Amino acid sequence: MSDTRGDPFAMPNAQSMLGMDPSQMNETFRSMTQKSMEQSKEAYGRMKAAADEATKALESTMENAHQGSLQLSKKAIDAMRTNAELGFQHLDSMMTAKTFAEMIEMQTAYVRKQVEMATDQVKEMQTLTQAVAQDMMKPGREAFQKASKGN
Repeated sequence: MSDTRGDPFAMPNAQSMLGMDPSQMNETFRSMTQKSMEQSKEAYGRMKAAADEATKALESTMENAHQGSLQLSKKAIDAMRTNAELGFQHLDSMMTAKTFAEMIEMQTAYVRKQVEMATDQVKEMQTLTQAVAQDMMKPGREAFQKASKGN
């Protein structure tokens, strides 16, 4: 080591300035860079896995929504078909009525049956709608629970 105390323009050596050997700096820098790269790869892997899970949950939700929509549409069409058939049957039976009192009795029975049937149809649609909503929300709920347990 050279003495620089007497020369104001002399440069102290790097080791004495930094308190470490310059050859060790390269190794330290390389080590820090490698560790940073590993952490970045791990973070990317976690982010990619989370994105894949979110995509799967969204795809499942959309499929469940589509299937539920088909079920609800089929149920509504079945209800309309049943109502139309009963309406035509009622008209046919009204043609056979011999008295006004018989027509009133047939009409009253028809209206009562329609109200009962409509009530049943509404209950069925409500039950089906709740089931479809539960099925549609299930993938998102499962993904959220899985993500919550991971943290």
